[in-house]
Amino acid sequence: MLMLPEIIVVCSAALVLLADMFLAERKRVIIAPIAAAGLASAMLALVIFVPQTGSMLGGRFVIDSVAWWFKIFFTFSGLITILLSLDLLDGRTAVRAMGIGFRGEYYSVLLATISGMMFLISARDIITLYVSLELATIPLFILAAWRRNDVRSGEAGLKYVIIGAMASAFVLYGLGLFYGITGSTTIANISSQLKNTPALWLMAAMLTAGIGFKLTIVPFHFWAADVYQGAPVPVTAYLSVASKGAGLAFMFQLFYGIGREFIADASLLIAIFAAITMTLGNTVAIVQSNIKRFMAFSAISQAGYLIMGFLSSDSGGSAAMIFYMLVYAVTNLTVFACIIWYFNQTGKETIEDYCGLSRTNPAIALAMMLGLFSLSGIPPLSGFVGKFFLFSVASKAGYHWLVAVAAVNSTISLYYYLRIVRQMYIEPADENAIKIPITPVLAITLTALTVAAVIMGIIPILYETISKQLSAQWY
Repeated sequence: MLMLPEIIVVCSAALVLLADMFLAERKRVIIAPIAAAGLASAMLALVIFVPQTGSMLGGRFVIDSVAWWFKIFFTFSGLITILLSLDLLDGRTAVRAMGIGFRGEYYSVLLATISGMMFLISARDIITLYVSLELATIPLFILAAWRRNDVRSGEAGLKYVIIGAMASAFVLYGLGLFYGITGSTTIANISSQLKNTPALWLMAAMLTAGIGFKLTIVPFHFWAADVYQGAPVPVTAYLSVASKGAGLAFMFQLFYGIGREFIADASLLIAIFAAITMTLGNTVAIVQSNIKRFMAFSAISQAGYLIMGFLSSDSGGSAAMIFYMLVYAVTNLTVFACIIWYFNQTGKETIEDYCGLSRTNPAIALAMMLGLFSLSGIPPLSGFVGKFFLFSVASKAGYHWLVAVAAVNSTISLYYYLRIVRQMYIEPADENAIKIPITPVLAITLTALTVAAVIMGIIPILYETISKQLSAQWY
């Protein structure tokens, strides 16, 4: 029962492949509903059937409150990505060349990476942990290069796989040193036998490099802009959210599962990484003209805010990080839903192309503005509440200078997010601009995301629920 959501996702991936192999072309429209139903069923199984505590396989697979919320996050992100991918996969775009096709393979690969992420957060053995990380990562290389006739997509996939392989090597060497020092592969045994030695800091350096790649932490961020720009837009949306969540899940396993006693020793380094990451991401985003590269540096800056939660070694920091990841998923996917819709209909992806959008499609412009304001932390939107809890964690840990840096960076981010709002609401529309249609599925998805982004800020019950569950049951 504990592994039921993972089994549902894996079976859904197999069913999607079989349907793609044996159904006639006109009947393959059911492939997307199968994939979406699989993730919805996995999420439902988590809510109804899976308890928030339990273990199996000799304690090597564990479900706790942290794992439960991460799995909700992964399945939610995957489900929204499937809904946002429909038009591109089925060729329902104004610019036919924008379609990416190969529906069965696309959805099965997407479900495979989601299953890896779900196994990752429940693994309590470093071998399983590494295999799960690779299962979550390798399909992302394929997705980034999905548009095989597009040079930029191929370049994105090549850069991603080369840098990803290097990051995986660092992670593998770091985990191998854990085994070499302790003689055990289980996280509980490694944690009890670890001592503050030079070898520990060597392991930490290797693992930091590997995790920094996943979370786009400076200076391990340099792949993000090129990959985000070259990958198909729904894949870019998924990378910006779920991939970051996988990196955060891996950090949870290492920081709280293995090295919780050493968090205080590493807190200054965490604070420095956070400050540099958010500052570089925000300042470089100012000069971007391509909206996908713009969102890449926005995602980098968000990673800086996110890791501030690790300045706390108790459940308060974890609750703040999990809540912010959920908020970030909703708000970032809101913005990407608008970007995907506009790209599907026009094939354009520069910020200047959004001029006058509020006059041709006011509802879309409003949704995008709310999403951008939430990312910048404008009250009472959910992004403000999420940042407030993270800033509180840093303040309680005594890092008031980091809170000041984060506040200044939030102000900087408002400036560059307003660049897009200015294009939509102030700049005149093109003389030939017309109202652009939106498909019903995309309209419903965008509406639900926008409403959630607002409600999660006005009524932060979700944070209280997460905090209460984590305080009652911690690693």
